[in-house]
Amino acid sequence: MSISQILTLLILPVFLAGLHGVLTNWLAVQLLLKPVRPHFILGIRIQGLLPRRQADLADRLSEAISREFLKEEDILAFLRKVDPAKAMRQLVLDKWESKVGELLASMPLIGMFVTPDKLGGIRDKMADMFASEAEQYTELLVKSLESKIDLRDTIRRNILAFDVQRLNKIIEEIGYKELNEIVIVGGVLGVLFGLVQAAVNWFSFGG
Repeated sequence: MSISQILTLLILPVFLAGLHGVLTNWLAVQLLLKPVRPHFILGIRIQGLLPRRQADLADRLSEAISREFLKEEDILAFLRKVDPAKAMRQLVLDKWESKVGELLASMPLIGMFVTPDKLGGIRDKMADMFASEAEQYTELLVKSLESKIDLRDTIRRNILAFDVQRLNKIIEEIGYKELNEIVIVGGVLGVLFGLVQAAVNWFSFGG
């Protein structure tokens, strides 16, 4: 077998098959994410799978998350576990310090007649009053949310509003190694098929 035959029958099939495997898998990986905007070539629409199916992805993901991972009843149950009295008391104390402090600074005459001890007593009584009613208001809030919360729709709208180019970048950063491995596997498989073809050529023409 001459050198030209070795090149065309043995080496070239392996090279071309490996190159074909790399290029086809690379193109497949690219078409998962790009192009973001549709392009038409000879009437054929070219667009990345993820951008093209963003609405379907939003529907499926929102349904799965709201059904399996982040259920509405779990959120409402969490709200019921919060200590409303403690939270309300802290809120009143924080607001008192800021708002009453501003009021006394703007009206210094009041500070001449109302001592800090009296102000502290008023503050504590107001905090106790709001804290005692906090649990009732929390339950009203939860009942109101039960009729209004739509977790699936909220997740769907957020996914649809998410910038596809940014999502593509996140996927590329996370799956950089795996995406490159897909390209490499394509090259390896191509080389294997090329070797098979070279072996067939050898037995067919080598003798």
